[in-house]
Order: sequence, then C-alpha cells, then structure tokens
Amino acid sequence: MSLVDTAVIGRVSVDDLAGAGMGRSIGFAAMIVAIGVATGLEPIAAQALGAGEPGRAWRGYVTSLRATLLLWAPLMGAAFAVTLVLAPMGVSAAVVSRVRMYLLGQAPGFALTLAFLSTKTFLQAHRRTAPALVGSLVANVVNFFVCNALVRGDEALVALGMRPRGLPALGALGGGLAFSVASVVLLGFVAVPALRYRIKNAGPPVPMATAYRVGVPIGLQLLAEMGIFSLVALLSGVLGPEVASAHQVAIALASFTFMGALGVSGATAVCVGHAVGAGTSPRRAGMMGIGLGMCVMIVGAVVFAAAPRLLVSAFTTDARVIAIGTDLVRIAALFQLFDGVQVVAAGALRGAGDVRFPFVANVIAHWFVGFPVALVLGFALHGGAPGLWWGLTSGLVVVSIALAVRFHFVSGRTIVRI
Repeated sequence: MSLVDTAVIGRVSVDDLAGAGMGRSIGFAAMIVAIGVATGLEPIAAQALGAGEPGRAWRGYVTSLRATLLLWAPLMGAAFAVTLVLAPMGVSAAVVSRVRMYLLGQAPGFALTLAFLSTKTFLQAHRRTAPALVGSLVANVVNFFVCNALVRGDEALVALGMRPRGLPALGALGGGLAFSVASVVLLGFVAVPALRYRIKNAGPPVPMATAYRVGVPIGLQLLAEMGIFSLVALLSGVLGPEVASAHQVAIALASFTFMGALGVSGATAVCVGHAVGAGTSPRRAGMMGIGLGMCVMIVGAVVFAAAPRLLVSAFTTDARVIAIGTDLVRIAALFQLFDGVQVVAAGALRGAGDVRFPFVANVIAHWFVGFPVALVLGFALHGGAPGLWWGLTSGLVVVSIALAVRFHFVSGRTIVRI
C-alpha cells in the first residue's frame, strides 16, 4: 500500500510526496511501541500452543487487543506534536501542512491496524496465515482505486474513462484517508477466522502487565530501528523536497522487499515459540529462518542493483529526484542483506522470549554507530542523502551480527516459558 501511495502521490507534486513520506514516517514511528505490544503476542500465544494450552493463547489475544488500543490516542497525539518541530528544522511550510494532512487521514487507520496486527499475530501462532495474505491482496486493490480517487480527484476518473464528478484532489490527505479505508478491509479478513478459535471459560486472563512487559521492549526495539529511519527522513527534508522525495521513493522500495524478510521473521518466531512451549531445542528452526531471510533479501538486492533508475522512474518524473533516488536504491541493494538477517534473528529471539537484548542491540547499533556515521558522511563530509544511507547501512551491519550471535547462544541453553 505504501508503494501505491508513493506512486500516486508522486504524480501530484513534490511537496505532497515529501509531506506524505514524512507523515508516514512520523506516524509509524509514533505507533511503533503499540505495534510492538501487538507483536509481543507472538511468544505468548506460540509458546502456549506449543505447550497445548489454547485457552491461554486466546486470553493473550484479548489482552493484546486491549493493551494496544489503549495506546492509540496518546501516541497519535505524540505524532502531531512532532510536526511542531518541522518548521524550526527548516522544512518548508508547504511540506509541513501536507505532513499534518496525511497524519489526519491516517489516524483512524492506525487504530484499525493495531487491531489487525494483534489478530494476525494470533492467527499466525495457530499457523494460519492465509487470511492475512488474502486480506492484504484485497486491501491493496481497494487502496489502489480509493487512493487514486481521493488523491487525484476528477483527474483519476478521467484517466479511467469516466466522466468528472466534481471530486476534489485531496493530495496527501487523500493518501492518508485511503490507508484508513484499506485498514477496514485488512481487519475484516482476519477478525472472522480469529473468532473460530474463541474459547469460553478459557481460564484466568493474561495480565495486562505481561503484555506490556513482553511487548514494550519489542516496541522500543522497533522504535530504535525505525526511529533512525524516520529521523533520516526528516533530515532529508532539510536537504530539500527533492532529496526528501528521493528518500521516500527509495525507502518505499526497500520497505516492500523488507516485507518478505518480515514474514520469515514472524514464521520463525512462531516455530521457535512452539519449540520452546514443547520443551525442545529451537536452534534448528531459528537458524533456518535466518538463512531463509537472507535468501529472500538477496532477490531484492539483485533487482535493486540491476535496475535502480527504472524502479525510481516508476514513481516520479522529476529528473533530480530520479538521479538522487537511483543512488539510494543502489545502496539499498547492499543493506538489504543485513536487514534480512537482523529482522529474522530478532524474530527468533522474540519466539524464545528474549526481547530485551534486541532492544539494547538496536539502540547501540543505530544510535551510537549508524546515526553518528550518517551525520558525518551526510553533513560534515557533504555526502548528502547517500551519506545518510551509508550511515543506516553501518548500523544494520552491527545489529545483524549481534542478534545472530545472540540467538546461537540463547538456543544452546534451557529456555523458560513466558
């Protein structure tokens, strides 16, 4: 959906593209702790099912829903608060207004997305992934048409051979609203099958404190990782709307291929969790997952290295954006490999219930290695956007090695269930 949003909004204006990209980065960075709490259901449910306790898995799901939705409103408030610092940072007023419009349209969708993630994770622990896949495919089709209609207005209708209906072109706001509409579809496809696993009188509820104890470190780990990407998106805005737009196109492409490794990460977390619940060694499942994650990312890396300019040109016609984006996609071809290893290794550790080490490792790698390198290369040495991206790559190298070594160590000893 992000790729579609980027492609459609990119045809409107550079300001809309930059605003939507920065708005998306800020919104997801703000929601990331709640997303972590939803993801924290993975070890709780998978370990319970591995131990033959489906009632505890259901109770964990109910607790996860409540815990994530309680965080939605304050985190959305934090996202809008962040936009207050954009103008002092040097981001143009036109871009700042579009950032806020995109966030406004996206806000309802985030509540739905949190419910979707908890529900998807619950089904995933039962090894049922088809509902989320089908829902995602349908949601993408819906998003394509809704995004075009809301972002471009009558222009989109004319392009489809239809008569104008007086539909306004909402630009970045339309992209955010399309995300919310598509989120309704996503949730609907997973909610119905999840209810089939409902167990009445399933036993004592999983305490809210357990959901936060497991999920918050995961959220903070994701925040440490995605926060650095969001900050780089803001820094690219300081370098100008063309640079910000190029960054958005390249990060959208990298995020698309990252979904493959993220899927392997979730599957690895479930397999490791089942093994821990059953009292068997999770090492084989974890190491196979890490290897598969790297293989998935190799495919994306080859495509990025072979045709970077062609890929960027699909999202914008601005010559400067295409030139900068081409350089960034070439760098993304390299960091794809390390990104695949780190996300799957984190999933393996998550399945084992080890959620604190990945958080600490991500903080050190991204903020004490990657960020300083990005500032030096991007600004001190005048490397611009490519310098910023080489800094991101250095952080990914460090964290991927740390997490893979950590899982090898953890899987060699007895693991206590959550």
